[in-house]
Amino acid sequence: MGKRSESAPCERGSTDGTATRPRRCVRHLGRWALGRWALASLLIGLAFSSLPGRVAQAQYVPYGPFEVYPGQVFREGPGFRVFRDGLVLHPGIAAELGYDSNPLLASKSAHSGVFRLRAHVDLATLPPQRLDSGVPTLEFRLGAAIEYRQYFSTDYRVGNMAQVNAQSDAELSLFRGRPLSLRAYNQFLVTNDARNLEIANNQTFAPRIFDRLGILGTYRPRNGPLEIGLGESFRVDHFVQSELERSRALSNDIQLYGQLRVLPETLVRLDVRSSYVSFYGSGSPLPPSAPLRIIAGAQSMLWRWLGASLYLGYGNSLHHNVPPPGMAQLVGNLGATNYSGFVGGLEARLHLLSRMRLSAGYARDFFDSIYATFFVDDRVYVHYEHGLWRSLSARVNFDTYFRQYGTLVAPPTFGYRAYRNGVTTRGDVLISLSAEATFRPFSFLEVGASYSVLDNETDFGFVDGTGIRNDAAFAKHVLLFKADLAY
Repeated sequence: MGKRSESAPCERGSTDGTATRPRRCVRHLGRWALGRWALASLLIGLAFSSLPGRVAQAQYVPYGPFEVYPGQVFREGPGFRVFRDGLVLHPGIAAELGYDSNPLLASKSAHSGVFRLRAHVDLATLPPQRLDSGVPTLEFRLGAAIEYRQYFSTDYRVGNMAQVNAQSDAELSLFRGRPLSLRAYNQFLVTNDARNLEIANNQTFAPRIFDRLGILGTYRPRNGPLEIGLGESFRVDHFVQSELERSRALSNDIQLYGQLRVLPETLVRLDVRSSYVSFYGSGSPLPPSAPLRIIAGAQSMLWRWLGASLYLGYGNSLHHNVPPPGMAQLVGNLGATNYSGFVGGLEARLHLLSRMRLSAGYARDFFDSIYATFFVDDRVYVHYEHGLWRSLSARVNFDTYFRQYGTLVAPPTFGYRAYRNGVTTRGDVLISLSAEATFRPFSFLEVGASYSVLDNETDFGFVDGTGIRNDAAFAKHVLLFKADLAY
């Protein structure tokens, strides 16, 4: 999924200790041959998605807080009716042009222009409001998007690199709104964007292939206020780079929940989720785990203009088969291999004006990591959205993540000699601010501009084989102008 205007072999620092250009190794999933393979993979993913029981939920990867580039994958217009049997087709194409100050998430920025061209198509059953009768027995949605991304940089690490990203989503629902209902979904993703901002080194991107297949059944006795749900999902995270081969993972998730509507605008809920994560890459330093979360919560409209949510619980990453200290696969305190503690959060939602939404909150959870056995985020956020005039709208999001990592993997895992200053713990503070304005002059056309900044503050760093230090801290600015045609 990446192509340079020039080809080059891997380069490393000199062995005599003199400073040269840092290591450069072009091992992306995308020179054009592999780019064609990515498109074939997308078609295969679509074929699987169209099978009964293998269809999908249109959402971002369901764990981890970050999406490097803002904006929706799909935006729908009125669509074309197909075969006169309740199907509607939504084709579209979107283009974005702008500036990315740091495509590689490196401490030394590689300023670049960026162009993104994204074609997307969505086939779905008609929504209930467009049908002659009520909610249909069967509903489905099948969508796909292919993005071509081109960089324009004088920095040799980026150059005129071209990338191909792709995504397919599908979802099948049976008996929605009835006492017993079923939903199956699948999401397939080919991307160059780093998962949770984690990269093998700051000279390359972090391409990966992701797939999640799941099913959820719900039961509402007599269509009453009680709902019980049982879900199962399976996911694959395949990192393409050889440097991240050992972080390739298979995961399985089981979820059981019960929720009760105690008042027209008040829900209480108990959720139990158990997972199993194993690594199929050769020589993985990370032990398998069976994360467990037990969470109870409630949400309510307190007044017409104020809503609130509160959820509290316990989580444990439950790593097992942890290697002994002599194995040297993990460094630091092996007693901190597991996360065990509070997970939860709270949120307040304000609706002071008819077209304005303001939310603020706090959340804590733990996630998979390639750098350590886990990381835990304490997130504080404020999100604002306002329909200013007719179809002109604005959104501003501010998020701060206080991130702490568990037991770190050994530095040679990523080709480094040591961590800077010999530390064996890591903590980051990530500050994210994004603003976007959009206007829809026609029902099928949306234009807009967005700006985002992401600042990762940490004193953590790496030392390569020649003694050159690479800081993990970075700052990233993205400015994009977009036009989105969707029907």
